[in-house]
Amino acid sequence: MTDERSSFRQVVQRVLADSWPPLAEYASGVLPPNAERLGKVSDELGWWELEDEDGGFEFASIAIQQLGGALGPGELLQGLCVNPVIAGLADPRRVACSWSGSGPLRGGFSGEVSWCLAAGDDVERVLVFAEQAGELVAALVRSRGEGARLEPMTGSDPTRRFWRLAMNDVPPGEPEILARGDEAAALMRAVEQRISVGLALDSLGIARSALALTLAYAKIREQFGAPIGSFQAVKHRCVDMFVLVETADVLVEAAVTAVASGESLGPSGAASIAMAKAASCDAAAEVTRLALQTHGGIGYTWEHPCHLLVRRAKLNQALGGSSRSLRRAVADGLLLNIPSHGERR
Repeated sequence: MTDERSSFRQVVQRVLADSWPPLAEYASGVLPPNAERLGKVSDELGWWELEDEDGGFEFASIAIQQLGGALGPGELLQGLCVNPVIAGLADPRRVACSWSGSGPLRGGFSGEVSWCLAAGDDVERVLVFAEQAGELVAALVRSRGEGARLEPMTGSDPTRRFWRLAMNDVPPGEPEILARGDEAAALMRAVEQRISVGLALDSLGIARSALALTLAYAKIREQFGAPIGSFQAVKHRCVDMFVLVETADVLVEAAVTAVASGESLGPSGAASIAMAKAASCDAAAEVTRLALQTHGGIGYTWEHPCHLLVRRAKLNQALGGSSRSLRRAVADGLLLNIPSHGERR
C-alpha cells in the first residue's frame, strides 16, 4: 500500500471514530448508528468524488473496507461502489439497485427485484435490468410509481437496510430506458462487478475486525491462571484466521487494481474480481465463526458485536453470486484457454 493510501486510511479511521459508534457500543445499542451524520461528513470530505481523480477507486476501496470493519451504513457502500458507474446516466444519490446478482428479469418489468441496497425514503428510482421483446434493457423504475412499490426487507443482518421493488405490469412508457442491447449488457456487467468488489472489500473489513477482536480478547481472557492466547490450540486458530485474512487481502487488492486501471471488463480482470469476492466472503464467514468460537459464551450475547459480524459476513457470502458459482466461472474461463486434444498433438 502506498503512503498516500495509508494516510487516507488513517483519515477514514478518524472520521469513523468521530461519527460512528465503536463496535461494542453499536452492539449494545447505547449509541444508535448515525448514518446521516456520517453521510454529511463524507460529503464534506469529498468521498463521493474520489473516482474523479486518476486511481480514485484505489482510495475509495480504503473507505469501503474501513466501513465494513465498522459495520457502516449500506448507503455509503452503494454510493462509493456502484454510483460512479451510473453517475453519467442519472442522479446516483436517488437510485438503488439489487445486490443479489440474480440477473435480468424475464418478460419485461413485472416481478420482483430484491435486496436493493439504499437509503430508503430518499430513493426515487431503482435500476432494473430486464428482457423486453427479446432484448436486454437497463431502465430506471420509479420506486413508488404506477405498478411499482418499494418495500422494506427484513433479514438476518440488522446493520443494513435492504428493500424490495415489487412490479406488477409497469406501463411501457413509465420506465426510463438507459441502455439497450450491448450497452445494457456492458452496464449490467459493470454494476455486477462493482457489487462483487464492494462485497469483497466489505467482507475483508469484517474479517479484519473479527481478527482484531479475537486477538485482543485472547490476551485478556484467562483460564487455568493463564491468558487463553498462550494455549497452543488458540494460537493455531488465530494463525488460521490471519492466513485467511491476508490471502483474501492479496486477491482483493488485485481486483481493486483491475477496477482502477479499467481492466475489470476484460477476462483477467473479471477473473480477479470473481476470485476476490469468493475468497474474501468465505474468509469473513470462517474468521467470524472462529472469532465467535474463541470468545466463548460472551461472544454469543447480544451485547457483544461478534454476532453482528457473523450475520453481515454470511449475508455478503450469499449476495452477488455464491462462491461456488464464481469459482466455477473462473474455472470455465481457464478451460477455454486449454487447447483441445487434437491441437495438443
